[in-house]
Amino acid sequence: MVHNILVGVDGSPAARLAARFALSLGEQTHAKVTLLFVLQPPQVIPLGPLSGYAVTGNASSEADIKRAHLMLDEMAQERPGVAVEKRVEVGSPADTICEVAAHQTADLIVVGARGLGAGTRWLLGSVSDRVVHHAHCPVTVFR
Repeated sequence: MVHNILVGVDGSPAARLAARFALSLGEQTHAKVTLLFVLQPPQVIPLGPLSGYAVTGNASSEADIKRAHLMLDEMAQERPGVAVEKRVEVGSPADTICEVAAHQTADLIVVGARGLGAGTRWLLGSVSDRVVHHAHCPVTVFR
């Protein structure tokens, strides 16, 4: 029986489909659905032993966090009868999804096959691939 569903969302079309599926399933099974948006922190890449380092991306701003919350609110409003928790976290998306799922004892994780990230793999995005291989529970991946 499914009681707790975690959905990793990033605003991509696949993630929106994944959220719709999870909310529909939550409505049918009376499960709680957690919509999780993970903001990735800037990455520091060493350039060599004496060359210094490069920083990729920007730190998450208050505006980024506010946009994430607004998107989660919009998604949750599609199924008002479902118990929805909305979370915005900062960290590695795949690792954070797996950690939150384990902490909440999620029965199912739902993610999109490819998100908005720059680095994607041929069939699955790198985040969904990592979640599939490291999650403690079943994972549904939407293409």
